[in-house]
Amino acid sequence: MLRLIQILCLAALSFAAPAAAQDVQISFGSSLRLENSALEITADSLEVDQTTGASIFSGNVVATQGDMRISAQSLNLNYVDGAREGSRRIGSLVAQGGVTMVTSAEAIEAQQAIFNMAEQTLEMTGDVVLAQGVNLLSGERFVADLRTGTGRMVGRVRTIIQVD
Repeated sequence: MLRLIQILCLAALSFAAPAAAQDVQISFGSSLRLENSALEITADSLEVDQTTGASIFSGNVVATQGDMRISAQSLNLNYVDGAREGSRRIGSLVAQGGVTMVTSAEAIEAQQAIFNMAEQTLEMTGDVVLAQGVNLLSGERFVADLRTGTGRMVGRVRTIIQVD
């Protein structure tokens, strides 16, 4: 009987969203929000553009901040002018190549991830898989507003929800 309920719930969820849009609105915790604390990055190599200050970490990149861990083949830090004259701050982070982000509450992987620091948004593209506890969600593109804790998975969405 429990198995039948699970199947019916999954079937209802699959028909709940419009078939053409294939969008699913999901709740997204703030655990992937980059805070104003130290960001530690290790990689096989680092290139710095002296003109823009952009930093490109390559090869086995691992970045950690708090309980969040990001791994990828490359990570580009792009800078913008800071609040004080002459100061610079990170404007965006672009991770590419087997990107995986893990926290104590969530894990997400894709081919590319773009953090916009000013907007506090995260966009992930390419075979995106999001795990929240025992639930899984996959699609082609994931966009999250880290301020509000909301996210949207787009493009041939597949959901596996464990029903108690």
